Order: sequence, then C-alpha cells, then structure tokens
Amino acid sequence: MKNYMCQTHFLKNTIGLLTFLSVVGCSTAEKTTQPTTVKVEQTPALTIKKFKAYTQKFTNTTTLTQNHATGHIGEYFFTHWKDGGSASLNMQTNGTFNVDWQGGGYNYVGGPGWHYGDENRVIGYRFDSDSGANFITVYGWGYDKNMAKTDPSHLVEYYILQRWSDAYEPSQNGVFGKKFVSNGVEYSTYRTIREEKPSINNTSTFYQYWSKPSQQQPLGVELEIVFADHVKAWADSGWVLPNMNNFDASDDPTYQVMAVEVFNPPADGTASGRVWNATPK
Repeated sequence: MKNYMCQTHFLKNTIGLLTFLSVVGCSTAEKTTQPTTVKVEQTPALTIKKFKAYTQKFTNTTTLTQNHATGHIGEYFFTHWKDGGSASLNMQTNGTFNVDWQGGGYNYVGGPGWHYGDENRVIGYRFDSDSGANFITVYGWGYDKNMAKTDPSHLVEYYILQRWSDAYEPSQNGVFGKKFVSNGVEYSTYRTIREEKPSINNTSTFYQYWSKPSQQQPLGVELEIVFADHVKAWADSGWVLPNMNNFDASDDPTYQVMAVEVFNPPADGTASGRVWNATPK
C-alpha cells in the first residue's frame, strides 16, 4: 500500500560518475548514501518523456538508500520507496536483489520488474531469504484516464501474494471473489477499496485486487506466476483491470514488480531473491 508523497528528482554530478538520486518529501531533501559503481545512460528502447527518472539506466550493481528512486538496472525496472526509517535495495542487472530494513515506524516497498504490466507475462522468481516482510508479492497498477474518476475501477492496485505476515489480512475487509488454481497453487481472490488515498495518480479512490495462496510459497525454489490466470479470475467476479501499459497517471507509470513491503517493522530484517521474465517465447 504505497503512499505517494510530493517528489523531487535531481541528478548530482560526482567525479567520474553520474548518480541518480530522487527524494520523496515536502521538506528539505535528506542527504543519502551514494549507490555503488553506477553509470547512467539513456535507454534507447524506452521512449518515456513524462517521467524523467525512467529514462535513466544503471548498468552496474546498484545500492539505493534514499527515500525514493526509480529507473532501470540492466533490463529491469525497479521501484524503491519509503516514507522514513532505514531500508535499502541492492540490485544486480540480472534481476537478483535484496532488501534490508531496520525496525521502526515507516513503510517501505520496492523491488525489480517492468515499467508496465503485461497480461500475458509469466513472472519467474526465487526467494532465498525472508525474515519478516509483510508482503512478498507481484505488485502493480492499472489506470484508465478515460473512465470516470468516481468509478473506483478506473485505477486498480493489485497484489498476487506469495509470502506474507499476519499484520494485514485482505480477507478481513475485502469482498471475496473466487477460488482458483494457477500453476498448481490454489488462490482466493478479494477486492478492497481505498477511499481518497495517495496513488500513482494523486489522491484517488481506487480498488485493490488480491490473489492469496492457500499457503505461503517456499524459499529457495524457482517458481512461476501466470499473470493471465489472475486477470481472468478477477474478471470472473466482474473486477476488470484497466490499462496496464501507459504513462497517463500523474506520478508513476503502470509498473509491475516483485515487491517486498514492510510497514512499521518491529525488528531489522532482510529479503532476497531473483526475478526474471518466464514468458514462453
């Protein structure tokens, strides 16, 4: 449940390096630790003009510690966001990453993926460690600027949970959809609503769609998520996912990532793994 705040983006020249830093907040920008061995260049394959941050490409292993950073590391998009506290994202160009956090009263969400959602994408992943993340989940957005803003379906935040803590349970406040099996895993779907909350398109009222497995998915095993199965299951309940490949929203494109989320973590922790595109050629 990423809470967007007003953002400032800037580039800072260093000797022999150009380091992308981006800070969330409405007050004086905090000083941050510089990412490791970062070279920034334009990404020819991307024609993104609205969000300057997304045109940047880090070509080496990068550690992000600032409040907010987005872009590409190798061929993978990443989002890294927190509203305080201490959490870092270390990411390699092949989709390998780890998130480290310290206990405190704040929210963090981040991880690698793609700057757009694709209904036909199969997400391959392996998680090697998880010491208490609230969610490890496929996480993304859909947005249709042509739909009435009074219709919560115009903006959807979705979660396909793989691992979770007991701190938040979507079924408690959600509308149940259906049970279904995808790639050998049984899921239950739920829909919740966020009323006048921060989003990728300012403060909005929008739906959240959830798919939750009957049991937590294991560590150290290569797994695949067939995204189309979840889109179909949501649609079977009348929950339509709007456009997942656009730059129409005010604050972010409709990205799709494998996210680690922690909120008000009671202790230090870490989560690590790798993400890749497993879509059949």
